[in-house]
Amino acid sequence: MEKNVVKWWRILGMGLLYLFFVFASCFAGFLHPVCWAYFSVLAAILASGPYFWLAAHWQKLGVGTFCALLVCLFCLATGEAGGLLSKAIILGGGVLADIVRQFMGNGSRKALYCAYPFLAIGNIGWIIRLWSDKQFYYDGAVEEMGQAYAEGIKALQTPGHLVAVIVLTATAAVLGVWLCTKIDKKSSNLLQ
Repeated sequence: MEKNVVKWWRILGMGLLYLFFVFASCFAGFLHPVCWAYFSVLAAILASGPYFWLAAHWQKLGVGTFCALLVCLFCLATGEAGGLLSKAIILGGGVLADIVRQFMGNGSRKALYCAYPFLAIGNIGWIIRLWSDKQFYYDGAVEEMGQAYAEGIKALQTPGHLVAVIVLTATAAVLGVWLCTKIDKKSSNLLQ
């Protein structure tokens, strides 16, 4: 019984670490508008460690949904990532990651290469209004960061940049899983 409690505390801790890395990646956006629009690329790399650990130690359905739910709850609690579309994308990414992982085998290392990109891409939901509600986002950038920053945001509000964010986030997610297999041998050995 006590061992199970410790295990669940570790799972919760790693889930919170996943959330921390996703949230911390947003702070790069203060450096430049490109860092804001492409924050999910950095988040995919940084958050891959906690996700990898969780997936290796929790080889059942739900890891992706758990991580995405933590992000959604944080966004709700802090007023970030407004709108139903945003939450649906974030949570949808987690659910899709779980479906892929379940289909390929929850204990499979290869499944993580295919599943984690969906979870990572789901984090784009945090800023999806940058592309889905351009004027709102532009006005908010003017108010919060100034005219020059807002003009930088405006230049990134193209379908091409959205596609680039998706592709680069998925690529970073695969790279993150690969790095985790090399660094976290103990967790990697738990997977087939």
